This record gives sequence, C-alpha cells and structure tokens, in this order.
Amino acid sequence: MAEKIIREPVVAGMFYPGSITSLTQQINQFLNEAPDFDIKPKKVYGIISPHAGYIYSGIVAAAGYKFLKNNPAKDIIITAPSHKEYFLGASIFPGDYYQTPLGLVKVNKEIGTFLAENHKYIDLSYSGHREEHSLEVQLPFLQVIFNNDFNIVPIVIGEHDLNVINELSTALQEASKNHNFIVIASSDLSHYHSYDIAVKIDRLLINKLEKYNLEELEEDFIRNNLEACGIAPILTLLKYAKLSGSPVFKTLDYKNSGDTSGTKSQVVGYLSAVIYEP
Repeated sequence: MAEKIIREPVVAGMFYPGSITSLTQQINQFLNEAPDFDIKPKKVYGIISPHAGYIYSGIVAAAGYKFLKNNPAKDIIITAPSHKEYFLGASIFPGDYYQTPLGLVKVNKEIGTFLAENHKYIDLSYSGHREEHSLEVQLPFLQVIFNNDFNIVPIVIGEHDLNVINELSTALQEASKNHNFIVIASSDLSHYHSYDIAVKIDRLLINKLEKYNLEELEEDFIRNNLEACGIAPILTLLKYAKLSGSPVFKTLDYKNSGDTSGTKSQVVGYLSAVIYEP
C-alpha cells in the first residue's frame, strides 16, 4: 500500500490550541456563545469564515459553523487565500489528508481531480498549502461540529485574478451537478485601521455583499476597492452560487479584533456569513 500523503498542522499551538482537550473546549465554548438563526434554506451554497487566531476571530467563525452544524454536508470545499506563496491560479492539494490535533481529515480526490481537469487556472499542486494558516484554521471547527465525519477539497488561491475566480466558480457549478458539497470562503476583512475607520470600511463591503450585485463587486475588485484578504474566495463563492440558482447573502456576525482583544488602535475585521437558496 502506498504511503499516504499528509499535510501536517503548521499553526497548532499558535492560531489555535495545540492540545485536543483545550482545542475542543474552546471551540465548544465559542459554539455555545454563538447566536442561533431561524433560517430554513432550500440549499446552502457556503459560508464566509474568518481565519485569524481563535482568540481574535473564533467567536465570529463559530456563528457560521453553528449554522453548518444544523445544515450538514459530507463534502466541504475550502477556498482560502495564500499569504506566503504567490502563484497564479487555484491550487488543489493532491495529497490524502490534512491533519490537526483532532485527527486526520480525508481529502476528496474525486472532486479535486474533476475541478482541475481541463481548466487552465486550476491545478493539483502543493503550492500555497505548505505553510498556509487560512485554510488550516477552518478544520478544527469542522471536526467538532461534524465529529470528523466529512471530507474536504482544500483549495488555495494565489494571486487574486478575475480569470481564476470565473474559472473556479464555473468548475464548482459543474461539479455540483454530481456532488453535494458546501463551500467555505476563508477571509478576514480590513486590516490595521483604527476601530471606527475599520467598522466603516467593513460595513461598506458587507452592504455591497448583501446587495449581491456581482457586476458592481467585480468592478470594485478590478479597481482594488474591496478590502478583504480573501476577496477572491468570497467572490468565487458568490459567483458559483449565482450560477447555480437565486442565492441570498445573510450576515451572521461581524466583529473586529477591537471587539475581541480590546486593542482598538489597529484592528482586523471578521465576518461570518451564509449564502443560501431561500
């Protein structure tokens, strides 16, 4: 039997607790404190989830994962931005598992291979997966809410490019015809503004997302007017959902690090939202 290829955790003990007990307790505490939502979706396309250290963004992320706990799926596609490696296109991890302190998470190679086939900007590659935190930090939440009974397709998007967004969103729509999955778009919002300025910037973006005007969002993207490090994953999710039906965007929670850490001179914004078919 061939040796399995495992992507081991690189930010355990830094972005989130490194022990099973502490990690599970912290996530369950966040989930218990997160709000409940009386939404009865026909279909959940995906969520937007932050990716900072849990002490900063964990309570915001928990809102989205609490929603997913009540709307489960066996396969989860995670799209995340690359912070340390820069490359054009979307990189799908070609290995067998991602690992966290809570155990191994199986990669759905069938979906990953389908997405990569015949697409110029989508590759099976280790690029972006070696040291990236924005994808890894989503996994412990999923492991807790689904009790490790799920598979993932880990996708890291390199340089933000509209061609990549268009191709990946179209590939997801094609894959959804034969596979039932939920997409997680990993992103923080504005970075290192003062508290009041950050809230204004983030609220402006959230209002645009809630309007769901893709043409306007794409124009702002091209002009670099959208302040979110994972704007490519976000737009990919929105475009995929729009190609698939008549989705709506619902904000579940918004805070910034000034709300969670107490320091308000330079903050980072965090959004939890769901895109679904009403």
